[in-house]
Amino acid sequence: MMNADDKKLMDKKTLNNMFFRCLMYGASWNFERMQNLGFLYTIKPALKKVYKNDKDEMATAMKRHLEFFNTHQTAAPFIIGVTSAMEEEEGNKGGESITGLKVGLMGPLAGIGDSLIWLTLVPICFSIGASYSMDGSVLGLFLALFLINIINVPLKYYGLKYGYNRGSKFIKESSARGTLDKVTNMAVALGLILVGGLIPQMVGVNFALEFQQGELIVSIQDLINQLIPGFIPMGLTLIMYKFIKKGKNPVHLILITMAAAIVLVLIGVLK
Repeated sequence: MMNADDKKLMDKKTLNNMFFRCLMYGASWNFERMQNLGFLYTIKPALKKVYKNDKDEMATAMKRHLEFFNTHQTAAPFIIGVTSAMEEEEGNKGGESITGLKVGLMGPLAGIGDSLIWLTLVPICFSIGASYSMDGSVLGLFLALFLINIINVPLKYYGLKYGYNRGSKFIKESSARGTLDKVTNMAVALGLILVGGLIPQMVGVNFALEFQQGELIVSIQDLINQLIPGFIPMGLTLIMYKFIKKGKNPVHLILITMAAAIVLVLIGVLK
């Protein structure tokens, strides 16, 4: 997709447009595909540069970026920058590699972002703000938000630019060496492992059934967890996966699951 003179498509105006869009990255979030709408909204200026007036190619790329995506919001611009570089280099012909790299990056960067931003930066800044609000002043709140964003906003801006500039260079080098496919496959494998590891945390099923023998109380939930830890969320996830593979609507599955959970709680099977 590159021009003959090897000139980059994404100019400063396009990158700035994407940066301002990333400030609204988390405004639309859903339980089915998490941050996919925010990702597409942010990367759309880059897609317009790559596919120009080719509506069919543009529609294919947009549909591809509506797949599941979830990472830390501060790290997302970096991934969007790298993805933009790949779109520019390979277009829809490299769609599988682009999706694979997104999946591979979102897990590790989510962990780094949570550790550095949510668990480190935010508590420190709000602790400083709280010290200024002990007498009831609102100054502490504004101070905390200012301290957070004086770090958070530049990370997004330079992360986007660095991801695009270095991503383009990396793609050229790795393509010349024939290593891009290997990196993509490793990223996909790592991403799937990390996403799979989140299942016990994201999927919660608590059985209320208990059996009592004298003073001994046996919980079905504890018994299953001791025998096969994580078996219940894994089983429910695999069942949902099977239904989705058969073409069932994920939204319908969510509604059915919610209704079934309410009924099972009312009859005492779940708690």
